[in-house]
Formats: sequence, C-alpha cells, structure tokens
Amino acid sequence: MSDRDRNGSHGFPPEEGDPLGNISFEEFQLSEPSSWEEAEREPNMEFEPHLTCPSCFSQQSPSNRHCQECGARLGRQRIAVAPMPIRSVTAGNRAVRVIIIGVAFVVIFALIIQAMRGNDEPGDQAVDGSTTSTEATEPSMVLGPLEEITPISITCSSEYNAGLACENLIDGDETYWNDASRRGEDARITVTFVNPVALEQVQIINVDNLEKFRRNYRVRGVEIFADDFPGVPFVDEIPDANDRPHGIPTTTNHTTVLEIRVTSTWPSEALGGEAFDELAIQEIKFWGRVQDTSATELVGASSG
Repeated sequence: MSDRDRNGSHGFPPEEGDPLGNISFEEFQLSEPSSWEEAEREPNMEFEPHLTCPSCFSQQSPSNRHCQECGARLGRQRIAVAPMPIRSVTAGNRAVRVIIIGVAFVVIFALIIQAMRGNDEPGDQAVDGSTTSTEATEPSMVLGPLEEITPISITCSSEYNAGLACENLIDGDETYWNDASRRGEDARITVTFVNPVALEQVQIINVDNLEKFRRNYRVRGVEIFADDFPGVPFVDEIPDANDRPHGIPTTTNHTTVLEIRVTSTWPSEALGGEAFDELAIQEIKFWGRVQDTSATELVGASSG
C-alpha cells in the first residue's frame, strides 16, 4: 500500500490544484489497553485521587471535608496528636512514698512478730532476767485438796443456854444446839474461816437421839449466803430424818464468811410427854478446798 493509501486516499490520485494533495497523514487507529493493569500503567491516564483520614486512616473522597467514618476533619497532612504528659516526680513526692512504704513494712513486721509470739505470754523479760507483768492481773489462786474445813468462829442468832450453845455445832461430838425457844423463827448461823475457801458442800446433821430429834423443831427450808456471791443464796430443803447427814451443794470460789438462814422447820412432836419449842441441830460440817496463801504470795512475787 502506498503512503497515499495509508493516509486515507483509498487509491484515488490527488486532484490537481489540491493544496493538501502532497501532505501525508498518519493513519489513526484506536488502540485500547489489554487490561486494567495496562491502563493504570499508562502515564497520561487521569484518575481521581483519594484522601486518607488522619484519625481512622480510612479512604475518603477528595470532595469530603470531614471523614464519613469518624467525622474528623480531612486534610492533606495527618493531625498532630500531642504526646501524653509525663508526670513530674519531685524529691518531696519520692520522700513521701519512701516513708509510707517504710511505715507499712514496720507495721506488717510487728504483726508477724506478735502472731509468732502469741497473746498468752505472762510478761516481758527484763534486762536482769526477772519477769515483769504487762498488765495488772489478780494473783493465781492455789487450792489445797478437798477436806473438811473447820471455821475459826461461829455465831448464832440465839441459843437456849451455855450447855446448848452455838459452839456445839462445830465441836464434833453429840452435843447439839438449841435456839432460845423461838421454834426456828428467823434463825441464823454465821461462820468465819481463817483463810478463803472454795466450798463444795455444807452438811446439816440432825440430833442423833431419836426422842430428842422428834420432840424438837428441825430444819426444813434453808438458804446459804457466801460473801463472794452476795445476794445469790444456795437454797435447799432438809428431809425430816436423822439417819444420815444431808449435804447442800455450795460451789464458791474464795469464801471467808458464810451465813446459814433457816426459812422453815418441821414441827416438834410430843413423845411420852410435851413437845419442845426449840430448834435443834447437832452438827454442821463444811467441805471444800482451802486457799494456800503462801503459794499465792509466791506466785505473785514471781510475776511481779
């Protein structure tokens, strides 16, 4: 094909006088890229740029002024974010922290030492080796064995005569005591011990002679008051019998004075004669444990 044909003459010769007859034209052809990758590599192809959100980094249209995802303002540069402020630690703050940590450590250490030593220690060890008490406590009471305890003195509210006196109640023989013909009304017997005692039982022994036992009034109701339990009596009732002693439980701690009150009586009987108006008791015995004052003083001296 001639140049004329390539330039669109289609084989016709140029006409005379045609000014364009001698001008050659480059043949126009429409060439399309084979794929989108070739189109993207084409340097002269124009495309719409995209903006990146400086806050959430999402792709945004250049026509948007604000991000469609997070609403941040769009710009060509990323929004500057100020760094987190650094907490200033002064020398005073450091000193306070050290003091607080030190105090906490001392408290925890003291609690551990106290838990290891326990709370049942009797006292602290002094420099010279003696034991000192950390708090005021009563000295420990040392009691002896269970035994019959004889009071140092005894008094009665009344007595019939010297032969039937109040001292007959603790003499250990068959002589007995009579009140002054009062039939046991408001009869009271008071005993005193030389040392404090922990009583366990008081025994009332009726007259051994059966005739005298029946012809006199006998103890029935009784109340026993101890000075270490003021206002709280031990109450009991004595059976109308003389075959054995009757024991009244009296659990005390350190009794010095004890009072026995007769609240009621069994009536007297006339046996081959007249009945008597006197209350009769042959013996009163006291059973308990005597407080050992020498051992108590020794314990107090060792703890002082």
